[in-house]
Amino acid sequence: MLALASIGQAFGASKETIRMMQQLDDLQQQVKDLQKTVDTQTAILKTLVEQANDNVNSMKAAIAELQRTNQQNLATTANRLDGVTTQIQELSASLDETKARLAKLSDQVSQTQNILQTLNSSGQPAASNTGQAGRGGNGNRVVPDPTTLYQSGLSYYNGGQYDLAIQAFEEFLQNYPDSDYASNAQFYIGDCYYNQKRYEQAIEAYNTCIERYPKGNKLPAAQLKKGYALLALGQKQAGIKELRSLIQRFPDSDEANLARGRLRQLSAPARRRSE
Repeated sequence: MLALASIGQAFGASKETIRMMQQLDDLQQQVKDLQKTVDTQTAILKTLVEQANDNVNSMKAAIAELQRTNQQNLATTANRLDGVTTQIQELSASLDETKARLAKLSDQVSQTQNILQTLNSSGQPAASNTGQAGRGGNGNRVVPDPTTLYQSGLSYYNGGQYDLAIQAFEEFLQNYPDSDYASNAQFYIGDCYYNQKRYEQAIEAYNTCIERYPKGNKLPAAQLKKGYALLALGQKQAGIKELRSLIQRFPDSDEANLARGRLRQLSAPARRRSE
């Protein structure tokens, strides 16, 4: 009986051992399956990370290209604005020159009519007044009439002979300070200096145009070019202030539109740095 009991106990222990070994095998298989799953998920995660990194690099490249394109567009826009400004000034100068020629032609017609009337009334030819005595010391020098003097200044200006243009316009202002074209002449003196990159002298001339002729038709143009000259001297805040003042005073003018374009151009680099 004792032998049978011992055999039974040994058989029971063996079954328990076998069951435990099977559990260990199952657990080991689960660990292997779990490791396989982890390896698979790790590979997937690695692939996703690499894809995300590639997408980030692509986005960086696209942003860099967009910034480069924007910079090129801004530079092109700035050049176009400068070109438009120059064209407007040239057209204005041409218009002034045409007006001056018409005024001169009108004067010649009036003089001819006066001569004819004198001839008809007296039967004797009358001497015409060909000029005006010079002022300020030289009584022998004949000063050209205002139209001729102003037109000569415009011709020098349009031909790029800025020193001669300044001389002609200053002589015009000295002899005809109350002329309708006095504001224009003062503006073109400033513009001659501006085109020579003599910005400080240009600003002084523009200030004179603004202060001395507050109702002149060149007031918006003088204020615009004063702002440009300040910017050219590196006085950015003063230039911006001048352009904003122009927009506030003459919001519907062509010069105000040009000022808005320049202000947008100046603010573009600050926007790019903040992005």
